[in-house]
Amino acid sequence: MKKISCLFLTCFVFLFESFSAEKAITSLPKLHIATFNIRIQTPSDTAACSWNRRKTDVAKIIKQYNFDIFGVQEIANRKQEADLKELIPAYTYIGKGRDNNQGTTGEQIGIFFKTSRFKLRNTGFFFLSETPDTMSMGWDGAFRRICVWAHLYDRQSKRAFFFFSTHFDHIGTKARTESSKLIVERIKILAGEAPVFCVGDLNASPESTEMYKNLTSYLEDSREISVTPVKGSSGTFNGYDMLSSSFNEQVRIDYIFCRKVKVYNYMVLTEKFTKDCYPSDHFPVMIECNISK
Repeated sequence: MKKISCLFLTCFVFLFESFSAEKAITSLPKLHIATFNIRIQTPSDTAACSWNRRKTDVAKIIKQYNFDIFGVQEIANRKQEADLKELIPAYTYIGKGRDNNQGTTGEQIGIFFKTSRFKLRNTGFFFLSETPDTMSMGWDGAFRRICVWAHLYDRQSKRAFFFFSTHFDHIGTKARTESSKLIVERIKILAGEAPVFCVGDLNASPESTEMYKNLTSYLEDSREISVTPVKGSSGTFNGYDMLSSSFNEQVRIDYIFCRKVKVYNYMVLTEKFTKDCYPSDHFPVMIECNISK
């Protein structure tokens, strides 16, 4: 009888502690984490799809969904960087270019975070190549590719975490596979046991790639662990196709991976503010979440 009572008490304590831990997590202020390939500023995009026309819509969707932190891909030049920073002044920007060792030239990868909410503890970047600490093009890639990271402290939840933003090669299959291995390796070194977000345009769908398997061997795909049903399109690349009513899994190439994170909502944001063009040729992806540990 004593053994049964002890077993019952142990189970009760375990359930109570689990419930208390879950309640503590859900009571924390929610985080809106996103990834957004905003499409480079280029002369080939004209009329409604030109950057000068699209930039206000890019800012509008960021504000509408109240992104707390987002990874950004395809900032082409200093003008595009300045335009976006001017339109969303509540955010601090960390960005690096891919054309020199200092990250001061070339197309940028970056991270925007709300200045009032987060404190930057550290940041850096590396090349997606066999020599990640030196400017280089990796494997069978068509372009140099990089990953930018930040160690951030959330003043509201009193928790720290790491955030990685990247853009994999659109041509090189081996480059994508090896890049995924390198990023997991660097996450383990830089973040250790801390919570992690890893976001970006990875230029491949989940079903067809070793890349996806490598990343999900250590991180979780936020779409797959959302507490509520996913919202919006399955695919994330629209290619400025204004005629299609849906985009399938084959064009799901933008991701939010995480570790030690509780995901409540996952959504692909398909809003357009003009009938002639989406804000970008990619849909932004956003999750509502808490850091769970």
